[in-house]
Amino acid sequence: MKVRKLTAIAIAAALGVTAVLSGCGSTSSSSASSTGSSSASSSSDSSTASGEEITFYGVIDPQVSAQQIIADKKGYFAEEGLNIKCEYLQSGTEVSPLIAGGTAKVSCETTYTDIPLAASGVGVKALAPVCNIGDTQCVVAGPKSGIKTPKDMEGKKIGMATGSGVLMAIKAMCEEYDVDFDSLEFVNLQPADQISAIESGDIDVMACWQPWVGKAEAAGGKILFSGMHNYFEEETKDVNWLNFYSTVQVTDDFLASNPEDCKKILKAMAKATDYINENTEDAAKIIAEVIGQDEDEVLTIMKQNYYSMEYGEKFNNACTQMADFMLEQKSIDTVPELSTYTDSSVLKEAVPELVK
Repeated sequence: MKVRKLTAIAIAAALGVTAVLSGCGSTSSSSASSTGSSSASSSSDSSTASGEEITFYGVIDPQVSAQQIIADKKGYFAEEGLNIKCEYLQSGTEVSPLIAGGTAKVSCETTYTDIPLAASGVGVKALAPVCNIGDTQCVVAGPKSGIKTPKDMEGKKIGMATGSGVLMAIKAMCEEYDVDFDSLEFVNLQPADQISAIESGDIDVMACWQPWVGKAEAAGGKILFSGMHNYFEEETKDVNWLNFYSTVQVTDDFLASNPEDCKKILKAMAKATDYINENTEDAAKIIAEVIGQDEDEVLTIMKQNYYSMEYGEKFNNACTQMADFMLEQKSIDTVPELSTYTDSSVLKEAVPELVK
């Protein structure tokens, strides 16, 4: 059964985790550790009693591990009496099998990781959202496309990595403006290839995430819409086309054995969330140094994100919509019950005002 579980997760990853996770995995070329050169594969078991070392896995991405990095570097974990060692990996695809195998007992990733794990029977619980990254999932028109209105999208060629979550925003836009979705021609391209294709005119539109959106704009592209904003001419407004959350999650066995440590982790992450929202530029500088990315680029990305650990109906609805999308894309075989991969009870005890 374990082999079947891991196979299902690998299939889900191949279909779209790399594509969807909006930079969960950066342009940097190596993983980072806040405590030295130890690698994820050689880390010790993190299921320990309070006061002993806990390995906290994350991703080299300001959209996934921002609070984790700040809580570590500002000493918030230590203030809560935690001994945390942070391990930052290149991609969410690296975190998922570590959770399934029992190595990554505490981690930051996204609902796109939590859902297929739960669908495959892996015991994992998202204890809180940490960031809504839907605004960095964008559709960008090329300089030669001539697109000004939603209807102008019909019949156009869109470069997009197969399985990307931004497709949810595209479908929602088509429904709202009665755009013929079936007329769109999708070309399977990774973000770097989308840039060159949009410059040459081989595609009319690209659908991706930051930092590639900024690179597309630098190449003469124009953002048409994101998961949360519509920028079509004379139609600029907030929308609710894609709410996509990164989360802090723990394995079921870690939660059962270390409930107090889980509360302390959430308290430290909540402090980090406040710091990010009140000191965004300083936070970007700290994060950029840890993940090895350009400070201005990190700041630009962070300003497009919504850093909040508020757990409520909006988060639950986003999880359900993402699970339905993954089923439609055949990334999972069944939609898991929300309760199998989320648990607000720890956050309610740790920071009760965040549970709505």
